[in-house]
Amino acid sequence: MKRILRDTCILAALMILCVFTVSIIWVGLTDEISLVLSLFGLSFIISLANYFMDEYVTLPILTGYVVKYILATGIVMLFGFIAGWFYKSNFWMAFIYVGIVLVLAYLVDAVKTKQDIDYINSRIDRIRNRER
Repeated sequence: MKRILRDTCILAALMILCVFTVSIIWVGLTDEISLVLSLFGLSFIISLANYFMDEYVTLPILTGYVVKYILATGIVMLFGFIAGWFYKSNFWMAFIYVGIVLVLAYLVDAVKTKQDIDYINSRIDRIRNRER
């Protein structure tokens, strides 16, 4: 299931990028296309930051989630101010948007991790039963 979900997201992203490329060539850069491309860029930056956090920073799980939330919110706010998504009066919306997305992402990750653990444990049990 994990692979299917990942492949679906990758395929959807490629489809969106291909359709937008043709649209940009045909019609030009519209506001909608610009927004989606900006979201792709933002997600790349956040993924890169999370990668470096995972590789170079060792924190307890809960602390790591809080730090990643603060880091992602900071990136979204900075990116949002540069792109004109947020104004000084509504910057707090970044906390809500990032919170919703990260909660959903970590729930999906927790379910996938549980399934992986169950699968590995079942494989270990099968190997142990063969050895007896």
